[in-house]
Amino acid sequence: MTKYLRSECQACGGHIEFPADTAGMTIDCPHCGKPTELMLAPPPDEPGVPRRTIVWMVVGTLVLLMGLGASLVALRLAQRRWGRGAAPPKVQTQADAKTNVASSAIPAPTDAEAPGGFRVSVITLEKTSGSSLVYAVGTLTNPSDRQRFGVRIELDLLDSTGQKVGTTKDYQQVIEPNGQWQFKALVVGSKAATARLASVKEDQ
Repeated sequence: MTKYLRSECQACGGHIEFPADTAGMTIDCPHCGKPTELMLAPPPDEPGVPRRTIVWMVVGTLVLLMGLGASLVALRLAQRRWGRGAAPPKVQTQADAKTNVASSAIPAPTDAEAPGGFRVSVITLEKTSGSSLVYAVGTLTNPSDRQRFGVRIELDLLDSTGQKVGTTKDYQQVIEPNGQWQFKALVVGSKAATARLASVKEDQ
């Protein structure tokens, strides 16, 4: 007695009954006329999954795995490049440590208190370009909230040993509240090496 099996068309899902010995053959579907392969249909209580859906699921899984593998390879290559290009950690020597300590121990020059409530910066000697004239230059600051009138600054000129060898002066008519005056006093005498503040006076 010939045993009949039941299958579904992969194109339209129509039910097809066929002899068991023809399983695996490809025929034209009696419902839609499209080629379909005779396969055993799933049990009635289980929903059938079209073959095309299964194929696409397998292809999608493969593509996902390939993309994941490519991402891992790219990540490893990037890590190797970063590792090669990264600078080696710097080892601090005792000399570096001493230098850092010394540099941090030296405070940056700041304005010093001056007579009359003024503040004065570091004073330096500067030679005028193209001539032999030398000036003692610096900044006098008026930190108050009032104008200062007729301000005279006097500087002591010192030689290389710190001995006083002369004086120089400069004058400013008005210094505004919280304003600054860039003084420039002429230095006479070639022995002067440095200058220091002697006095600051203001017209009453």
